[in-house]
Amino acid sequence: MTQVLPATAQGGMGILRGSAFELVDPRGRVRAIQPEVEGASETVLFRLIHPNGQPSVKISASMTGAGLSFVGGDDESYIILEADGPESRLKMVEPGGREHLVSP
Repeated sequence: MTQVLPATAQGGMGILRGSAFELVDPRGRVRAIQPEVEGASETVLFRLIHPNGQPSVKISASMTGAGLSFVGGDDESYIILEADGPESRLKMVEPGGREHLVSP
């Protein structure tokens, strides 16, 4: 059984420290999350979650690259901006699956 305790600031600067966190709205719905990524200690993933529970914005960073993704309200359209090592790309997907890819 997991016990959830309230977070408290540590130190003089009001810093919260932990290995993962969730932000919840007054109704108890998760609205943002930075989960632990098992097996990927050098990867950070932050998700902003729509009221319906679907991640709308994802921000990721690792030792080799970083990315952003934005999902439309219909869950069928999205944009991914990614820099992976020496490569970068922008992928846009419209409802119905039509894709546009931009890379240098």
